[in-house]
Amino acid sequence: MLPRSAGPYGGICATAADVARFAQVFVDGGTAPDGVRVFPAAVVEAMLAREVEMPDQWFLGAHWGLGWGLFEWDGVRGFGHDGSTFGQLAYLRALPEKGLAIALLTNGGGAAPKVFEALCRELCAELVGVAMPGFAPASEPPAVDTAPFKGSYQREGFLMTIADGDDGPGTLRLTYEGADGLKGTFDPLLWHLTPVSRMPAKTVYAGRRNEKDAWIPVVFYALADGSRYVHFGVRATAKAA
Repeated sequence: MLPRSAGPYGGICATAADVARFAQVFVDGGTAPDGVRVFPAAVVEAMLAREVEMPDQWFLGAHWGLGWGLFEWDGVRGFGHDGSTFGQLAYLRALPEKGLAIALLTNGGGAAPKVFEALCRELCAELVGVAMPGFAPASEPPAVDTAPFKGSYQREGFLMTIADGDDGPGTLRLTYEGADGLKGTFDPLLWHLTPVSRMPAKTVYAGRRNEKDAWIPVVFYALADGSRYVHFGVRATAKAA
């Protein structure tokens, strides 16, 4: 069971239609389907304005707004958000300029991201003629010095350990487990990481647990003060050792 403290974000029950209607309020500039104004237009505009550029440009969006992940597909602006709880995953993407919102709620486990990506790509192309970009390892992975990335990364409740991978030079292995109050609450999870691109400020990997999973971005980068982070699952985690 979710703890009581998770109520504000984990205690809401909604159907896929509910989620789509919620997105429609933002697509329609702040009005509900029955014409009632829910938010002033200025509030909607502010929530869809870019506030922060993301180290990971692919997983949810290249930028973060006030509550929404923000992206641009095929020259068209969009917003969205994902969610997860025990055994369930939720996805929402919307293209306001095209009047389109797509919601998927599933208990599909590791295969769910692949299902959503296929569904979203097909609907965007068929309904509004927008090409959704994909994310996968490079056909020729770049040479990467993995030494700066290996070690432990920790944030409240979670520990990630990065070690050498078994799939060739430059590959890594990411072990994800509970820490602090969440220690031992779930079995450690393992991702296999393959390099995608190397830039002066960050190095991008593609990770998955097995061949059935979709590839997800794992980005290693350093701040101006030299402190190192990994960006994984839309969260930044500092290197501890």
